[in-house]
Amino acid sequence: MERRSGRISSMAFLLLIAVIVGQASIEERFDRAVGLQKQGSFKEAEAEYRAILVENPNYAEAHANLAAVLIRMDRYEEAVSEYQTALRLAPQLTPVLLNLGIAHYRKGEFEKAVDAFRGFLDRSPENLQAMQLMGLSLLEMGREEEAVSLLQQAVSAGSDDPAALYGLGLACLRLQKPGVPALIERLANTPKGAAASHLLRGQSLLSRGEFEKAIVELELAAGLNADLPRLQYSLGLCYFKIGRTGEAVTAFGAELKRAPRDFSSLYYLAYLREEEGNLAAARSRLEAALALEPDSAEANALLGKILVKQGKAAEAVKPLEAAVAKDPEDGEKRYQLARVYLQLGRREEAAREFAESQQLKARQLQRDRERIPKP
Repeated sequence: MERRSGRISSMAFLLLIAVIVGQASIEERFDRAVGLQKQGSFKEAEAEYRAILVENPNYAEAHANLAAVLIRMDRYEEAVSEYQTALRLAPQLTPVLLNLGIAHYRKGEFEKAVDAFRGFLDRSPENLQAMQLMGLSLLEMGREEEAVSLLQQAVSAGSDDPAALYGLGLACLRLQKPGVPALIERLANTPKGAAASHLLRGQSLLSRGEFEKAIVELELAAGLNADLPRLQYSLGLCYFKIGRTGEAVTAFGAELKRAPRDFSSLYYLAYLREEEGNLAAARSRLEAALALEPDSAEANALLGKILVKQGKAAEAVKPLEAAVAKDPEDGEKRYQLARVYLQLGRREEAAREFAESQQLKARQLQRDRERIPKP
């Protein structure tokens, strides 16, 4: 009995030694993976982290570091999954929330990015990077007032990051707040800020309808950094406004290569394709736009127009009704809907929409006349 007990004690001791050696081996491999990551050997680092996780799938730090490696290889969806796993295993790893927000931001998932940055700022309220990126995410979502608040805090705290300065300037421009010229000048005098200063000046000119002058500034920006956000879209819009449609198509296409989920570029490409008679290409772009913003009045109205041209009047009713419901004060949308109703023999509904359209157009004409300066 004693000999057997001795054997069991020896076996337990050997198992304990094996566990200790195994832990040491994993830690050594983790250090080796970190070294590869620091050297920029991302594929090798990924392989090492994955091998570690096969042996210890609950190693939160390995999941977090693997996510960071995947981000460097532009594999954002996988990175998000790894960060989420790390947080589930170790909720106290606060920096992972920041990194998760960055992964969502780079993937274009701005609402999810805001949630992650907000969680991080609850724990680290003075972090300028999180403040800036949350502000920029809100700007991408069209929540300019909230974006201004955060970006102003970051800039006031001493941030000279061109992205923060530009984002604040663009938000102020959209809200027609003062201070845009000062931000343009500050960008111009900030290291690596020249391109963004030309972009913001061009967008300011665009907002005032000075399209030729805007193009000069935007092309200067493109010469310095052609990959700036909204640069190609802004150029496309200027070209579109002055009738340079070929260049507009090229610019909107370039913006979509940078940001495939950009609703505005998709919409204008659809509009231009419809004008040139390429209805299949127009509809393809428009359906992609409506997948992003299904309630858009302009996109639904354009889809209705395309369907009518394709001989699908019955199918055109739904998007045209959606356009009118979203923008009931637009006489042209009501006129399009009235024509479709008439084509389908729905005479009472057609008469109602024709009457509404005429009243709206008459009121708009009166407003236009009142805006004409008296001699």
